[in-house]
Amino acid sequence: MKMAVLVTILALPIATSAFAQNPPGQVVTGAGGVLIDGKPAARQGDATTSGTIVSGSSNVFINGKPAVTVGDGTDCGGAVASGSRGVFINGKPMARQGDMTSGCAGK
Repeated sequence: MKMAVLVTILALPIATSAFAQNPPGQVVTGAGGVLIDGKPAARQGDATTSGTIVSGSSNVFINGKPAVTVGDGTDCGGAVASGSRGVFINGKPMARQGDMTSGCAGK
């Protein structure tokens, strides 16, 4: 028990430090005419607070651009981290404007 508490206390500053160095971002643009759960659908090329989404679906397109799902990458080395709870593309939650992205790798 004491060991678990000690490990938790020692690991907390490391986790907090990593989060501070790589804060999460957010998808800030999307397809205005295509709404998923009331939010514009995210597509490859849409902006995030830390760059651009650079990957997307190979077989689902929105306004001619690949649709984005959780796990698709950003140009800073991050990835889309959250999405719709009810709309899926190839088994992955679809991303929308306002969804979270992971922090940029090494930034």
